[in-house]
This record gives sequence, C-alpha cells and structure tokens, in this order.
Amino acid sequence: MKSSRGIYDLIVFQKVYDFLFWLKPTVQRFAKVHKYSLGLDLEKEVVELLKKIVKANLSRTDKKREIENCLVHYEIVKIFIRLAKDYYLLNIRQYEFASQQLTEIGKLLGGWYKKFS
Repeated sequence: MKSSRGIYDLIVFQKVYDFLFWLKPTVQRFAKVHKYSLGLDLEKEVVELLKKIVKANLSRTDKKREIENCLVHYEIVKIFIRLAKDYYLLNIRQYEFASQQLTEIGKLLGGWYKKFS
C-alpha cells in the first residue's frame, strides 16, 4: 500500500497556510463595514482551501476531483482579493504580495492537478 505524503510535506499546503497567516492581520485592518463581510468571507475561503488540500492529499479514490475542488476555492480567493483591492482595503504593496502568493499557489495546484490527469 502506497502511503500519501504527510500534509506538512506538501508545498502547496504550506504556501496556503503562510498566506492565511499573512491574511488574518491584514483583514483585521479592513474598514469595519468590510471586515465582517468581505474580510470574513475571504478568511473562510482560504481556510476552506486548506481543508480541501488536506482532503485531496488523503483521498485514495478520486484525487483529481478533490484537487478540482481546491481549484474552485482558489479562484474564489482570487476574486475576493481583487474585490479587496477595488474597495481600497489593500494597498498596492499588499495586493502585489497577495497576487504573487496566489500565482505561486495556482501553479502548485495546477501542477498537482496535471499529475492526476
């Protein structure tokens, strides 16, 4: 029986974890009207992405479908980050950082997906 890699060995897990670690205090600085709506939704979506990565990593039957679920949450996070920028909740430096991190996460998820296609 082939064992799955430990979740902490997955680079994509660590990148998303680090992104969430950066995001939490960033969202706390959002204007109150957005902190408890867009900010909370954004945080929840990144947490959901982490959960889906764990689930995909542990899946033995339909890993491809589980990774597709990760990609859906990834795209939603990208939309929320863009909204945060458009509402001026993120300055240009923060938006560039988030974009760079998300680009890297997207490449990792895409590579993982291709591995099972």
